[in-house]
Amino acid sequence: MPENQQGLLQTNMLRNLLEEAVLIGVGVLLVFLGVFSKVPLTSIASVGIGVFLFYTAYKSYRSKFSNNEVDEDLAESEEPEEEEGYNRNEEYFEEKQQEDEYTERPVIPFKRTESPEPARQKRESVQIQSSFTADDFFEEKRTAPMSQAEPQSEFNNLLLKALQIVKEVCFAHSVTFFWVKSETRQLVIEGKITDSSAFTSERKIPFGPDIVSAIGINGHPQMINNILPETERNILSYYKSLQDIRSFIGVPVFYAGESSSQPIGVLAVDSKAADAYGEETFAMLSHMSKLISSMLISYTEKYDLFADVKLIEAVATLKRKISDHPPVSASVNALSGELENLITWESITVVLYDEGQRAWAVASTRVRGNDRFVSPKQLVDFDGSIVGLAIRSNMLQTVNLSQNSKIIFNDHESTSDVLKHGMMVIAPFSSGGKCFGAVVVSDRNANAYSKKDIAAIQFLASTIAPEFEITELNTILNEHIAVDELTGTLSKKYFTSRLHEELFRATEREEDLSLVFVTVHNAADIQQRYDVDGKDGALIHVARHLRASIRPYDVVARVDATTFGIVLADTIANDAFLWAEKLRMAIAGSVVTVGKKSFSISVTIGVSGASSKMTGDEIVKNVSHVLDLAKKAGGNIVRVF
Repeated sequence: MPENQQGLLQTNMLRNLLEEAVLIGVGVLLVFLGVFSKVPLTSIASVGIGVFLFYTAYKSYRSKFSNNEVDEDLAESEEPEEEEGYNRNEEYFEEKQQEDEYTERPVIPFKRTESPEPARQKRESVQIQSSFTADDFFEEKRTAPMSQAEPQSEFNNLLLKALQIVKEVCFAHSVTFFWVKSETRQLVIEGKITDSSAFTSERKIPFGPDIVSAIGINGHPQMINNILPETERNILSYYKSLQDIRSFIGVPVFYAGESSSQPIGVLAVDSKAADAYGEETFAMLSHMSKLISSMLISYTEKYDLFADVKLIEAVATLKRKISDHPPVSASVNALSGELENLITWESITVVLYDEGQRAWAVASTRVRGNDRFVSPKQLVDFDGSIVGLAIRSNMLQTVNLSQNSKIIFNDHESTSDVLKHGMMVIAPFSSGGKCFGAVVVSDRNANAYSKKDIAAIQFLASTIAPEFEITELNTILNEHIAVDELTGTLSKKYFTSRLHEELFRATEREEDLSLVFVTVHNAADIQQRYDVDGKDGALIHVARHLRASIRPYDVVARVDATTFGIVLADTIANDAFLWAEKLRMAIAGSVVTVGKKSFSISVTIGVSGASSKMTGDEIVKNVSHVLDLAKKAGGNIVRVF
């Protein structure tokens, strides 16, 4: 073997030995680090990587040893062709030297895999296998697919992933995305990826002389590559203490499609290394800014669709709750409940015309906490209040409460914080060009309700307005109609008049009198299962039993949607109980037939006897009380006051 080839072979062997020694040394350090580390993840990773380096050095040594044996066997079995100047070892070392000079070594750990071929071909067939596995490229399992998540949570998840990418590419200490709220002159932290434990815990930061505020105000990107320690607190406002930040770069984020130069957000990146960023960083962050802008468009579109779906569900639920024309109080509660689930709120108040007081009054109010500014039945200043203006004009009113100096309800409203700060929306109940009242919604946030939120409030108000119109029309009709059209029994107004007459007659003649209320048990379930026709069929069925059971001079009437009232003249409470129990058993044992559907029903009954000089309101209150007790007890029973 020529001396130059022998020297080259020795140099190559020494270099390989040095590489193996470095791998072994690093492996030893990592193993010791893993053994003495108190962090479980660090300990496992260090020991694993150390063992892997040992294994790599061992495989390299075995591969070299086997290659030397193969080379010696080939040298002994094959004679070199001297006349052509051909030498296998010389060719191999030349190729090896070229590989060492021009082949870039991979940064990640790797291992060699060899194919069982001749030595020359084996040296050319070296493959590099990454230490990463396919599992490293799968997203973490979620409880629900991102497509089914709420838009806000989906956007936040994608934003954090984008910030993580920026942090790794820029070797940053912190990467933060701020919303820019020009109206309130605030920066709002929406997402951050940071190595600092001193990052501010405040979500809202007022505009100031710092660099992020400057970007949010003027919309110009900024870069500083030599931040002095004494100026760090003035430049960066989102740390609670000095972090030795030396470099900063920030870019504005605009909403795509808008011509406004006012940014809606700021992407801020900082580093502890001086001169960390340059023009190439600006180029990368400009692409990331456009990506976030595109994400915002997708989020906005999906949020609008999500809000529309929620509104449709709320309207459908509200219509179902008022489909059987319940009392006004039940309709008001249904509206308030749907508004609670649809929008942010601090208070929800409903104002309607009160027939008893012959004036506009508060029908219902809900306030978070105990800060009550109005109460039910409290009158509204129709001529001097903002609510009165909304009802008179039949037009929507929005109020900035922090700047409002006018009366909202009346002179007696308390000076609560609910009416001092935030935003209020007053939506009239408008149907057929007439206003039947208004719903008043407020929140402490000055920008609580967007145009879409206000439109949703108006839509729900317009959905329930026809119900109030129907109630008013029924009231007018009942003043002139004595018989209920569906059941053939007396109307409530005529029944009330007859009750007063019978009570007066019983008192004059010193006779007994009993009042009985009969209500269809679980009428809402009947309607849900058999539709409105099923519920109407059940009412007609009960009315037939009642008319067949009473005497010619007794009075039977329909007093509300599912309840009948019966005045039993010259009857004591015990006899009325026996009559009611017999009626209950007869109805429970019968079958209701509506079209091709047949089903059974039951009734719940309350009974109260009249005492001397008892008024109609008093006996109605007594029988209503025992009827409620009977319902709470499970129904299908008779209770006596």
